[in-house]
Amino acid sequence: YERAGYAEGLEAGRKLGAAEGRELGIEHGFDIGKDLGFYRGWAQEWLRAASAHPDIVPARALKKLQAIIDAVNDVPTINDENANYEARAKSIQLKFKTVSAMLGVSISTELPSNSLSY
Repeated sequence: YERAGYAEGLEAGRKLGAAEGRELGIEHGFDIGKDLGFYRGWAQEWLRAASAHPDIVPARALKKLQAIIDAVNDVPTINDENANYEARAKSIQLKFKTVSAMLGVSISTELPSNSLSY
């Protein structure tokens, strides 16, 4: 009985660990994807504004905005152990902060908890 109980416990632990790992991965992946989507959308909107009003965005900032979009597009969308998603996201965040300063824009990436209507 002891051996059978050990084997059953080991298998139950593996299943529980896999389920917890999957849940954590989904949550972490969602957070990174949400941030990357924000940065890409923000950069795209600034590029759109710059095309309509070329005098509001310096040429150097235009290059940095495109670099943000390119960096986001280069992030793999499949699970790749060698992709280092956190380092890529941090690098993109630093580009975002640099361009924000160049544009003289102060922005918070945090939404107030009551900002969503649903």
